[in-house]
Amino acid sequence: MGEVLSAGAPVIEVAPERLQLAVARALAPHAAAAGGGFAAQDADRAACWIVQAEQLGLAGFGVDMLLRDLRRVDIGSRSADAVAAPSAVGAIAGIDAAGTPGPLALAAAVRIAEAAVESHGIGLVGVRNVGALGVLGLAARSLAERGRVALISAQAPAMVAPWGGSAPAIGTNPLAFGAPRAGGAPLVADFATSRITLAELRRRRDAGEQLPEDVAIDAEGRPTADPDAVAALLPEGRLGSLAGLLVEVIAGAAVGGRAPAGAPADGRGAVVIAVDPARAGGARVAETCAEIAEEWRAAGGHVPGRFDALGSSSSDTSEAPGAPDASIRLRQTDFDALFARAEEARA
Repeated sequence: MGEVLSAGAPVIEVAPERLQLAVARALAPHAAAAGGGFAAQDADRAACWIVQAEQLGLAGFGVDMLLRDLRRVDIGSRSADAVAAPSAVGAIAGIDAAGTPGPLALAAAVRIAEAAVESHGIGLVGVRNVGALGVLGLAARSLAERGRVALISAQAPAMVAPWGGSAPAIGTNPLAFGAPRAGGAPLVADFATSRITLAELRRRRDAGEQLPEDVAIDAEGRPTADPDAVAALLPEGRLGSLAGLLVEVIAGAAVGGRAPAGAPADGRGAVVIAVDPARAGGARVAETCAEIAEEWRAAGGHVPGRFDALGSSSSDTSEAPGAPDASIRLRQTDFDALFARAEEARA
């Protein structure tokens, strides 16, 4: 599974299809409450991504993350700014996701971007006041499976120091991109611009594990391996620091997602960009991306392949997640909390 469940915690095995149905049911009331801008398919797609995160061993971005974000929504305020309906969307749209679960907001942004690409050849959707989004690469992959080239990024409250700095200035600010690839799964990469993610920091703190060397500093700006002493994470080198700054601008400042300095952050900002490559001259994008991947591999590079095992179902939200299809191991407490929400939504 990649991430180890807490030692001694009772676990249960759940079929992917059953888990996806439960997640979709837990999200459905939030889609309905948010008004006409959300759709049932958004809950279905978000549920697919949550289950796929579990299948890939990214448990920190699966059910546990969803439950934490649902608790955030429970105590938060709902935005009066409705999500734009696809038929009314131009090439650029914005979502105020306050009071909406992050994965649901991301699914709506992808759907709206898809509609914009159909009409305009390009779609850009900004999201503000959003919580935990999940695995951005799964959203980029959904767009790539429809023949689009996608770039998705998310800004977050400051937790990462600049290159050479000693205090936090930006978030972990992940980036993901996806593109169709002939003869195989879409070419997808998803990476944080910091050396470790907040999910990894949280996992190690909960497990009582030390951090790797040179990934974090304490309040005095000194290197620390103690997760409880972390005041800031370190960027993934100078270029990673600049990439994080780029995300801060395009997913924070440009879409209104970044809170003013010193103000409490209600959430984070994100941006979904999708392009029809044929309209930009890239009619052979799938073949060209396959060539790029092969040349990269031939030169000794590692071609990202984390998502390749999932099959080809993520573009069709009516299907259960693709392979692998083995049961998913969840903490009993998470299982109970999720299914209690699902049953409450059915009542």
